[in-house]
Amino acid sequence: MRLALVISSLGGGGAERVMTLLANAWADGGNEVTLITLASHQMDRYPLDPAVQRVALDVAGPSAHVLAALGHNAVRIRALRRAIAAFRPDAVISFIAESNVRVLFAAMGLGIPVIISERTFLKDHHLRGVWRALRRWLYPRAAAVVAQTHRCASDLESLTGRRVDVIANPIVTNPAPSALTRHRDESSEPTARSGSRRTLLAVGRLSPEKGFDLLIEAFAQVAERHRDWNLVILGEGSLRGDLAQRIAAHHLGDRVSMPGFVAHVRDTMRRADLFALSSHYEGFPNALLEAMAEGVACVSFDCDAGPRELIEHGRNGWLVPAGDVPALATALDALMGDAELRSRLGEAARRVSTTYALPAILEQWNALVMSVLPAAALRAVQP
Repeated sequence: MRLALVISSLGGGGAERVMTLLANAWADGGNEVTLITLASHQMDRYPLDPAVQRVALDVAGPSAHVLAALGHNAVRIRALRRAIAAFRPDAVISFIAESNVRVLFAAMGLGIPVIISERTFLKDHHLRGVWRALRRWLYPRAAAVVAQTHRCASDLESLTGRRVDVIANPIVTNPAPSALTRHRDESSEPTARSGSRRTLLAVGRLSPEKGFDLLIEAFAQVAERHRDWNLVILGEGSLRGDLAQRIAAHHLGDRVSMPGFVAHVRDTMRRADLFALSSHYEGFPNALLEAMAEGVACVSFDCDAGPRELIEHGRNGWLVPAGDVPALATALDALMGDAELRSRLGEAARRVSTTYALPAILEQWNALVMSVLPAAALRAVQP
């Protein structure tokens, strides 16, 4: 197949990571893949297979006012149309709401099926008025619409009046570390499982929806009772300054760190003792899935949407009411103080690797793409 994948950028983020995984997997399977971004390649954080053609349009950026935004988006749509037409793909796959709208405009009249995928929970993803109207108008014109969870799919079906497919995010399965490897990691890493310090880990953009301010508050409530624990928040974003002030206000500068973006986050997860997801909402929580696949005990707000589709409370993880800081503090207190419970939850969590393994998820995407191809294109790609 010839596939064009479109996203705003390959900067650090869950959707960007998933699109990179899919692009590399499709290319590895012998397909011709072009990955198109509005942003420059200088923003790229995730490595692409050399077989993936990379087209960075370099037309992203802020707009000073509404008229400028209209002009800039016209430029972006024309650039997308030229790139799609030049590649002549069998299908286009677009991630994230604003990109989806632009791609549907850009592909009009080209006779190429467009599959769009929402990557967050609609209720809490507040598109501005014109974007909201365009989404409602254009989404029904897509060849297929994809959501990551059944809850998101239900909302999309209400919005579009059409069937929405559910395809979760994939996980790349890594072999479980051997006892020797784990011992080596623990002895060389100051925040490892058997070292002098234990690690509560969180991962995500330092942005409001991730709720790291709530996580810091919850950790502050139990930090004195668990003096051998540190909180590490991996990621970068606009709230770094605000979060640093909050950490300082609790006098936790030596206990809470924000090292920034880490490309190989799974290595860090493997050495963590407990993982926390404090988001107000999610599309599909990649970081939670990855931590579970690494066998780390996880505690999560039961936010919309995603955590409850991964975690069965008390069996393979711990759910607390969304936004409830005292409940999160209580859960942290219990889990930080019970190594046996953490071990049991972590071992059960690791089983998500089977359900969400990349080959299984890629098979679902392949079936969807084949279902929307025109007859001539379908004959060309079939063996």
